[in-house]
Amino acid sequence: MALARRDVPTEAIRSVEELQALVRDLPAHTPEVRVEVDSLDLVRVLTVAGPELTVDRLVVRVRDWERPTARWNGQLGRVDHLLSATTSYPEEEPGTAEVDVRLSEPTPLASVARAVYPVLGVDRSHHGYGYAELATADVAPAALALLPTRTAPGIPELPSRYLEGVGLSRADLGLVGSPRVLEELRSTADDPHLTLVQHPLLVDATGHLSLTERLDRPIIDLSLHHPVGRLHTFDLPPGSFALTVRDGDLTFTPRDLDPDPEVEDLVGWSRPVTAALGGAEVRRLRPVESIDLSGLRPGSATDETVLCRRLAELAATGVVLHSLPLSFGRADDLLGARLAELLRSPYRPTKGLVRELRSVPQRREAMQRFGGFFELAGHAATLGHRLLPTVSAILSSMRPSRVSEVLRALAAQHYPHLEIAVALHGVKGPLDPEFEEAARLSGAQVLRYDASTPFGSVLADTARRTSGDLVVKIDDDDFYGPHVIGDLVLAYLYSGADVVGKTTEYLYFEEIDHTAHRMFQTERYHYQVAGGAMLLSRAALNDIGGWRPTPHSTDRSVLIRVGNAGGIGYRTQSLGYVYVRHSDGHTWKQADSLLMRNAPEQWPRFMPEIVSS
Repeated sequence: MALARRDVPTEAIRSVEELQALVRDLPAHTPEVRVEVDSLDLVRVLTVAGPELTVDRLVVRVRDWERPTARWNGQLGRVDHLLSATTSYPEEEPGTAEVDVRLSEPTPLASVARAVYPVLGVDRSHHGYGYAELATADVAPAALALLPTRTAPGIPELPSRYLEGVGLSRADLGLVGSPRVLEELRSTADDPHLTLVQHPLLVDATGHLSLTERLDRPIIDLSLHHPVGRLHTFDLPPGSFALTVRDGDLTFTPRDLDPDPEVEDLVGWSRPVTAALGGAEVRRLRPVESIDLSGLRPGSATDETVLCRRLAELAATGVVLHSLPLSFGRADDLLGARLAELLRSPYRPTKGLVRELRSVPQRREAMQRFGGFFELAGHAATLGHRLLPTVSAILSSMRPSRVSEVLRALAAQHYPHLEIAVALHGVKGPLDPEFEEAARLSGAQVLRYDASTPFGSVLADTARRTSGDLVVKIDDDDFYGPHVIGDLVLAYLYSGADVVGKTTEYLYFEEIDHTAHRMFQTERYHYQVAGGAMLLSRAALNDIGGWRPTPHSTDRSVLIRVGNAGGIGYRTQSLGYVYVRHSDGHTWKQADSLLMRNAPEQWPRFMPEIVSS
């Protein structure tokens, strides 16, 4: 006999394993399910529940919930048979948020959970036109690491039987968790009348695609293991920790006799070393600057493999890991030489630029090398599907003499899928040979516009003449390092935001040869980003109407429209981008003395490591 209602234990569920156990114990149809979790990422686990598990009502409560921005207004996704949906956000944050969904007919729990997640957290759809349809079937939560979105899609249903199509599969790529389902899908893959999934792919228990050679390497879930909310301050850190393994558990040990109250909830925290880092742990690590690894000792090759998985997850959060012992002999193979070198290097508490120069390369390397979505995208490319977004870099200039250096910087970008378009605004006559050479080497498309055309119209038309899934606005007179485009795309993937950008955190005053490091909160959801390093999808740009046809404040017009349309912005770290104040005036009307007032770090020279790192 089916239970009329199934509640979770009094204590909130704190791990993937607990939630999986609860779901496994549910009858095939449970009229009412109430789930209370301590971290939003656990709601994602419900989205991979089997389609045979149905409910008439789902109540989800999330403890320690906080809205991404003050203007947050989550929206329920599509769900069949909806009767009502109510949401309760806490009066004080962090606090408990609740979503209560009632249905007129039994509906798969996974489908309801997919609709509930965007009420509570950021979950953007795919980024490009012609994007391959992804599906999941009978997968474990580890498969979530391979997805570009925060919820598992399932194999899509047809809204009407009349939309059956010959040769039209329900999905192009399907992730499955068992050999049985893999063979079932493969058996119909070549039948144009029966095909559900064109390319079914088996996911190993660790989260890797079983056909790759990466099974012993770490895998990072970009929607979970990321630096969102990371400490960014010019103060010394509130505490320092060491990481050890005791009786099979990872344990954080404070190195201070009296740890700061801000991090005291990590004292005594531990979890099985075999379990992936969860959302609650990532959140607790936000104020922790560094973790000493010198006390770790791998007991065997298997132990070392498992420990390296946890270290990669920790590295992706931005906490500085240091002093990894040389006894980790397989670190170069498992983590890659670059990340292993960073983890072995010593470190002492610091602040400002020095801290960023250590943290940013570490987390960038961890996410780009081990991000599950990058693994899926790499294999999908062998099947004829491109999952990574293409990027169009657009810049408008009335001063082509300044553009050459920017074009060379864009040509040197590490991100592979990049096209460049330059709009010459009011420029007449022949072009400087240096500019023509830079345009040729970078492959830039060069367009010309009359001086009477408003700046916003120039940007809008230039964007229309490009084809990238994502559009990044570049200024003609700032400094750009080789990781700028890759950093923006990475932040776009892990934040789920509609527009991402760097800030004017690093300023160079050309006339006096002076660099200032200004105080900004980065790795935060925020609507104000630098117009010279601002990225959003072409779909979002079209939805909001793009740049307004105004002569000034064009970047601000886009940010305002994104916010008013219900989108969300995100500030990523600012290394690689230096905003330049020129001696011949600037459109940003702000006194240099005021800009330097909010700059705790300053140097009487240009700092090339800001751009090169």
